[in-house]
Amino acid sequence: MYIKTERLIIRNCQMSDAEVLYKIKYDPQVLKYNSTFFKRDATIDDIKEAISYFMTASDSGNFNKEIYYAIALKETNTVIGVITVSIPSYLNEVQIGWMLCGEYTGKGYASEAGAAASDFLLDTYSLYYMIVLMDVDNPASFRTAQKSGFRLSEKRVGYYYFYSKFNVENFNEVSKYFQTNQAKVGSCYYYFRKYNPKTKIKSQFYGDTQYEGIFS
Repeated sequence: MYIKTERLIIRNCQMSDAEVLYKIKYDPQVLKYNSTFFKRDATIDDIKEAISYFMTASDSGNFNKEIYYAIALKETNTVIGVITVSIPSYLNEVQIGWMLCGEYTGKGYASEAGAAASDFLLDTYSLYYMIVLMDVDNPASFRTAQKSGFRLSEKRVGYYYFYSKFNVENFNEVSKYFQTNQAKVGSCYYYFRKYNPKTKIKSQFYGDTQYEGIFS
């Protein structure tokens, strides 16, 4: 990936990015919402190992293992954050995310990068749509998703059923679990979608017209 926007460059990660990615990993703003960015206690060597993988897989279109792309300022080439792309095992849909150093938030960089990267990925890999997930207590990411061209599809209760936290064959137990957790901030998340403009799927969201096919 190599994309230029008005103020940014979004590109494949390079080994020279290791120090700044380490800084981003432990930035307080990132830790607040993205403690699983790299592994929890990642060292600089762990990050270099991950970059080595990104360098070989970034243009493969295989996102079963998460891939990061660097976000850099166009004028100075300073790396200020990353775009993440993955396919969560519990959803099997292509997910995009973004993380910026705290000092660069609030300037519209995340939505500028998110819009450009999602457009590129949808077109390059002929994806029907991409998704964004976030905790319900993350209003900044909520706004970034909207500004990046994503639309809120639904608020979901966490996927604990996937990990056999309760008997999924007992409807009463499942219903009780969802009723109990749907109002808890820590147990819910927002699910956004952005569709490929080449699709002819018209029933993308509730209230839209009916399905007319996939691609023109």
